[in-house]
Amino acid sequence: MFCNKCGKQIDEDAKFCNYCGVVINNQQPNIKLNVDNNQNPIKTKNKIYKKWWFWLLAVVITLSILYNTINTEMLKDNLEEYKKLEVTVIDLSTMSKEDIQNWFDNNQINGSIVEEYSNSVQKGKFVSQSVKANTIIHKGDRINVIYSLGKEPSKEEKNALKKAQSYSKTMHMSKKAIFNQLTSSVEGFSKESAQYAIDNIDADWNKNALEKAKSYQETMSMSKKAIYNQLTSEVEAFTESEAQYAIDNLED
Repeated sequence: MFCNKCGKQIDEDAKFCNYCGVVINNQQPNIKLNVDNNQNPIKTKNKIYKKWWFWLLAVVITLSILYNTINTEMLKDNLEEYKKLEVTVIDLSTMSKEDIQNWFDNNQINGSIVEEYSNSVQKGKFVSQSVKANTIIHKGDRINVIYSLGKEPSKEEKNALKKAQSYSKTMHMSKKAIFNQLTSSVEGFSKESAQYAIDNIDADWNKNALEKAKSYQETMSMSKKAIYNQLTSEVEAFTESEAQYAIDNLED
């Protein structure tokens, strides 16, 4: 057996240890200690896997690995879905406004076509697009396309245009009649300002001629021939084709 104090091996019937002198209690269980080559006791280390924190750490690491794995798979799926939303921008400068709008709609792009003044680009021509061609964007992204309104007019030209629009909408005057009215002593606009107004007014001259013809027919009970002559006179100054359109569309 072994001494409980020094760990040295002693006789089974010894009353005390021959090495350290401690009294041997024969009632104690005969526990064999780990000893080295010199019969010195070796301190037994506790197994690490028996520690509570070891298992806690193992659980934490396992959950972390599982979480990262799930996130990686989700990220891959999201990336694939995101790629499906990609749209490569094309050169819109060579397309008509209608074609540009169709491209916006077909690719689910939040696009808009606006007009701005430009001192360098002719009126009605393409100026720029907010996203360059060959750029990769995504469905729902925004692109602005700008067309030119031409050189920004002066205050005088803007006023002449407003007057011209008023004469067209309320009195259904012809192009030439509006020009004459703008340059008359009553309005007093210069020929340049009046011409700017005529060049930029949004008017349907055929429709104006028809409205004038209806007025003559209803209020003055004039014949179609008389109305035609009145429309092409110096007073109304509609073109022959505009006057004929009005006559062709009058009620019998």
